[in-house]
Parts: sequence; C-alpha cells; structure tokens
Amino acid sequence: MGHRSMKKLFGLSALVSPRVASGVGLVALTSLLGGTGCGLSYSLTGLVVEPATGLTCLYPGTTAQYHAYGSYTEGGHTTETKDLTDTVTWTVTIPDLASMNTSGLATAGTDFVGPTSIVATTEGEFGQLNAVSSLQVSTTCSTSSSVKPSFRIIPGSQTLATGDKERPMAIAFSNGGAATDMTGKVSWESSDAHVATVDRTGLITAVGAGDATITATGKTANGEAVSATQTVHFTANN
Repeated sequence: MGHRSMKKLFGLSALVSPRVASGVGLVALTSLLGGTGCGLSYSLTGLVVEPATGLTCLYPGTTAQYHAYGSYTEGGHTTETKDLTDTVTWTVTIPDLASMNTSGLATAGTDFVGPTSIVATTEGEFGQLNAVSSLQVSTTCSTSSSVKPSFRIIPGSQTLATGDKERPMAIAFSNGGAATDMTGKVSWESSDAHVATVDRTGLITAVGAGDATITATGKTANGEAVSATQTVHFTANN
C-alpha cells in the first residue's frame, strides 16, 4: 500500500500479528473518592477519560482526541461533571507508540504498532487523581475512522444515597473523537420516579432506595437521533 513496514511490536502485539491485535482499546476508569467532602464546596473527587473501551484504534501517523471529565462534589451531596480536557496533564506510557499534546490529542507514531495507555492526571481534593484510557496502533485500523462515533452520559453507572443530587453530562463524540456537549439539548427521563427524579437540565435527585435508569434522548447537529443511559443505584441514606 506504499506504507513503510512496522519495525517492532510492543506489548500484546509482540505475541500476535498487528492484523490479529487490531482495534482493542481497553479503558480503565477513574478515580478514587476520598471521604465524604461534607462541609466543602465543590471539591474535585473523580476523573474519567473518554473515549471508552474499544473505541480507539489508530493507523500509524493518524490522530484521535481524548477528553477528561471531572466530578465535583459540593458538601458531599451534589455532584457536577465538568470538562477538564485542557487542564489535566496528559501522558502516554510508551512514547514510541504515540504522543499526546496538552489538549488531549493523541498522534500515533509511524515506526511501531501495539497498545499503550493514555493517562490524565490532576490534583483532587484528596490527592492526585489518575484516569487511564488506551489506544491501539495498528496497520489494520481505518485511516479515516480512528474513533467510533458515540453518545454517552458521563459519568456512567453511579451509586448515590437518597437525598443526593448529581448533574452528569450528555456528550456526543463524532468520528475522530471531537466532543459536543448536549446536556441542555436533550430530553431526560428516569425509569422510576419513586427511586430518582431528573429535571430538564439533567439534574438527578435520589428520592428512594433501589435502581433507576436515567435516559438522555436527542438529536445531533446533523439530525441523527441519539440516546444514552446511565444506571444509578440508590441506597438508603444513613
């Protein structure tokens, strides 16, 4: 195809051919929640990186955009999610495979193939927070589609005590990883109003113990209908 051959395989790709090992991007979440944060005003307690599992495969020399989202807790009872992509520190564990700029843009190298971890780091209320994603550099990745489009509620599955509130984000990721915040442009719905309610802005309120599924539904700028869910487990407030 005119592309120069890969010189060396890293990690898992050292055990199998680049063709077999293509397209697997394992994402590890997040963050540690330290303490309750009671009495504190909007403390950074959690961090997560997108794209999520299996969504990132880069052909050598191509790019993909990563994003970091932080969870801020107010007094231990209300959680807000914010985009921290431009404020975290980005690193890649195998620099021969890829590089990261300060805005979360990953560029695959041209000499090697294999998997590597992408790490976002920042200081939280209770110490350093690290969120880990990954990318696969492979000659079998599409040169025009490095990241699968998706629509997600961030953060994902959560556990809240009754009386707590959470405001997640609804994000549409386009081909290549560009993110559009649709939080205020979608319809929000709870599967069980006796367990949790959600208002038109996406603010979730836990009202009883049990499980509820929060659904965001809307349309992207090109008219595509999208829907995403977040499973929330609610516990009795002691």
